[in-house]
Amino acid sequence: MRARIVTLCAAPLALALAGAAPAHPASSLHASHAPQAPHASRSGQGSGHQVHTAANRSGSTARTPARFARVDLVSDVAGRAALTDPELVNPWGLAMGATLWVSNAGTGTATVYTGGAGTARKAPTTVAIPGGTPTGQVAYTGDAFTIKGKAGTAPASFIFSSPSGAITAWSAKADPRSAVIAAFTRGADYKGLALMNTDRGTFLLAPSFSHGALHVFDDDFRRVRLSRRAFRDPFLPAHYSPFNVEIAGTSVVVAYAKRDPATGRPVAGRGNGFVSQFTASGRFVRRLASRGPLNAPWALTLAPAGFGAYAGALLVGNFGDGWINAYNPRTGRYLGPLRGADGRAIAVEGLWDLEPGTAANGGADAVWFSAGISGARHGLLGLIRPAAGAASPRPTSRPAPTTSARPAPSHSHPSGGYGY
Repeated sequence: MRARIVTLCAAPLALALAGAAPAHPASSLHASHAPQAPHASRSGQGSGHQVHTAANRSGSTARTPARFARVDLVSDVAGRAALTDPELVNPWGLAMGATLWVSNAGTGTATVYTGGAGTARKAPTTVAIPGGTPTGQVAYTGDAFTIKGKAGTAPASFIFSSPSGAITAWSAKADPRSAVIAAFTRGADYKGLALMNTDRGTFLLAPSFSHGALHVFDDDFRRVRLSRRAFRDPFLPAHYSPFNVEIAGTSVVVAYAKRDPATGRPVAGRGNGFVSQFTASGRFVRRLASRGPLNAPWALTLAPAGFGAYAGALLVGNFGDGWINAYNPRTGRYLGPLRGADGRAIAVEGLWDLEPGTAANGGADAVWFSAGISGARHGLLGLIRPAAGAASPRPTSRPAPTTSARPAPSHSHPSGGYGY
């Protein structure tokens, strides 16, 4: 299936999420030149990576040591974690609905987990992903992105990207056991996926590592024709390509890794990475992070409000060395890596995604991680949260007032009462 291409009107897009209030200014990426843009999340209609309200970080807190604890919960290796699941091999993208969905590149499946703090249980749903190994993933609860499967036609609930150039989608009403190929771009190498809600519709953003470009699809899975400058960092050095993309606050954030032109693979190494910020229309705003501790960065998310001293920080996870680096999302200032109780930087071998937890899944103070351990031959899923007794920021002045809290995401869906 070839991707159908449509032309997007040149008028600026604004990120939007119906019924949601803007996040606290400290937890949103500041885009001084962006069009009017309310709130957004990576997945449609309020699911997926969530933007969280955070304590004020513009000088109103005293810096104190931040320590975090890592808990390994699921692995395909017996004895490696509390729960053994042979399907969990080289897990990449994570998407949060009522449950946690995981893209397993090593088995070509998506598996589902539930559980509170420190526990994980596997749900009975396992979905086969055709068209190549799944990498990025988003959750969707709207009525677009319609797919047709063996059981019927319905809006997608989860959408996946693949290095083969396939975009696949799943709905329990279309096919309970398998996703459906919804779009295909020859020669594309899609390493990630984001869902962008705007004032003119919902779009998929897929970074093609091979093309060195961000591809955009409308809610009918048609490729959108972009200007040559759209979603391109004009200052990016040669041999760097978009590795992943995320919606954070009111901005599109892209992580770049160095690409080996001979093999097409990311090149690990300290300093091999950039993170750039764009408007919803694709206009370059600024470079958020350059080189330094970046090492083939892939994971991008805003830390949840309960994440201790780094609440509201932009977390950037390195595939190259497993470090999780924190940045001030307003200024791009480097805050440091997440550190364990011993003061050493937490390093998750083969780190892929980071996903904020919820009260029902992992805890609202935690971040889920996925990793392809043992050279991507095996998998690991776990949690990182503030260590017990770890210091938190102490307010030295009254924090700035926050906006009204974001409503809890709704997981109702046209496919019926199926729990996602």
